[in-house]
Amino acid sequence: MNRNIKKMATILSLSVLVTMIGQPAFAKTSFTSLKKGMKNSRVLEVEKMLDALHYDYKLVVDKTYNSYTASNVKAFQKKYKLSQTGIVNKTTYDKLKSVYQARNQEKPTTPSKPTEPTESNNYVTLKLGASGESVKELQTMLAGLGYKVTASGYYDESTRFAVMLFQSRNKQTLTGEADAKTFTAIKTQYKNNPVQPKPDTKPTVPTTPTTPVTPSKPEQPQNPGAGTQVPLPAGLTAEEKEMVQLVNQERTSRGLAPYQVDMQLVNVARVKAQEMVNKGYFSHTSPTYGSPFQMMDTFGIRYIAAAENIAQNYSVSSAHQMFMNSSGHKANIMSPTYDYVAIAVVNGGPHGKTFVQMFLKK
Repeated sequence: MNRNIKKMATILSLSVLVTMIGQPAFAKTSFTSLKKGMKNSRVLEVEKMLDALHYDYKLVVDKTYNSYTASNVKAFQKKYKLSQTGIVNKTTYDKLKSVYQARNQEKPTTPSKPTEPTESNNYVTLKLGASGESVKELQTMLAGLGYKVTASGYYDESTRFAVMLFQSRNKQTLTGEADAKTFTAIKTQYKNNPVQPKPDTKPTVPTTPTTPVTPSKPEQPQNPGAGTQVPLPAGLTAEEKEMVQLVNQERTSRGLAPYQVDMQLVNVARVKAQEMVNKGYFSHTSPTYGSPFQMMDTFGIRYIAAAENIAQNYSVSSAHQMFMNSSGHKANIMSPTYDYVAIAVVNGGPHGKTFVQMFLKK
């Protein structure tokens, strides 16, 4: 994320809104409607039928009727033009059972030509642990687009990471799961890609900065190199010093001047990183301070131009590699515009460590 003094860049933000609709009135019946909070054998039966019919949005077959159970029920009700309440009344139960039984009684037929996945044709979301020809097709397309995956037919961590990176570059919600929307977008790009590189070639360069995501495994630490001749302030932690050295090694190896470290800005970066850990968010926009530029203003930082990179990862070296594999973040690291850098590394977050890089031209 970057901006000059007169222009602010686009900020990534993610949000999820789940709305539940109340239970409607119904006529007297011996059937007890199923809804959130209930836990019994009939709930288990409903979950099994939904799962068999591929209504699997975070569905867990555990006899507990939770918000995900309700979401899948609503999807079923929508498809069969029932009242979308998320509650299993007798009408919904009877319809669900009849569809389930009809499916089990269907005779095998010669497979028809696969249809393009859509939300309405019961496309099964591909996610961690899935396997089969659909997963292999997904991996083949990702490899053809330059993502480092192997077409094994098993949805492993490297596939999940590649999907997250694709979603990030294409401004989709970062789930790491290939739902119908993501699968179709990957397939469209794959078909339109004039030259499909081999699986291990460099990824296609995105046109806009993206937010780094977590790779499957930490990569081996890199040697920062002896050519980085910049004094490192004693106030930096060992991991912060390591990342500064990695950044400056990239710059000096390409003939660019190394960044100087601004400790006042380091304090701002640490506050941002710690807040992301404490409040459980991952975004350029702080709920407390606003954009990175508003936050710098609040802390009295003066600048002509500024930028920010953020990541969550297991190690300094793997986070650095992720930044360098993303055109937008690499551009900030390699920019001739900025003179100063601040790097914060804080333990915590869903992937072990949280990283914030801030860049300034004073």
